[in-house]
Amino acid sequence: MPRNKQGYPPPRFTTAMTTYARKKLLPHIMRFQLLVSSLLAWTAAAVPLQARDIITAQTLISDIKGIDDGVNALTASIKAYNGGLIKELPIGADITAIHIANRKGFLDANLRATPFNAADSTAIVEYTASSVGVDIPASVDVLKAKYDVFENQKVVILAGLKLLKNDHDTFSAALVAKITADKENGVAAVAVIDDALQSAIDLYSS
Repeated sequence: MPRNKQGYPPPRFTTAMTTYARKKLLPHIMRFQLLVSSLLAWTAAAVPLQARDIITAQTLISDIKGIDDGVNALTASIKAYNGGLIKELPIGADITAIHIANRKGFLDANLRATPFNAADSTAIVEYTASSVGVDIPASVDVLKAKYDVFENQKVVILAGLKLLKNDHDTFSAALVAKITADKENGVAAVAVIDDALQSAIDLYSS
């Protein structure tokens, strides 16, 4: 009989021993497979839920508030402006801040995996209408009233207006797509802002 390096004969594995071992191990293998399958199923279900819940209605309301804060700062800068390149700098900074806040909102609206429920949709629409829906048209009115003061800066002002209108159009489209209730009021608020910005663009394009 052949022997191994230690001089002992190799162990004998009979068919009966192998069958017995399989029977003993089989329940443990099945339990392990069930555990793995359960974990995979839980992970598959949990990942979309986590992605969906990261962006809440409050996230978008906070984004809109960031835009509104920037608009109010811009209105103050427009009111204070009486000519000169140096005094124009705060206006450019305010427009940049609004643009950044808007792009964050645009990104968040697109990251939202599922539509908002009725209560969240209404909350977003109501906040939009009462904040930027009021403050952006008011800011535009101030800008239009100071047309003579900004006449020599028409190119710069026009570029800023077109940037903000594009931001507004893309963000509002992404947001309205996730609204499930009060949509008519949401679209109306979007139109008020859009009309205001377009009226200023028309004025400064002349």
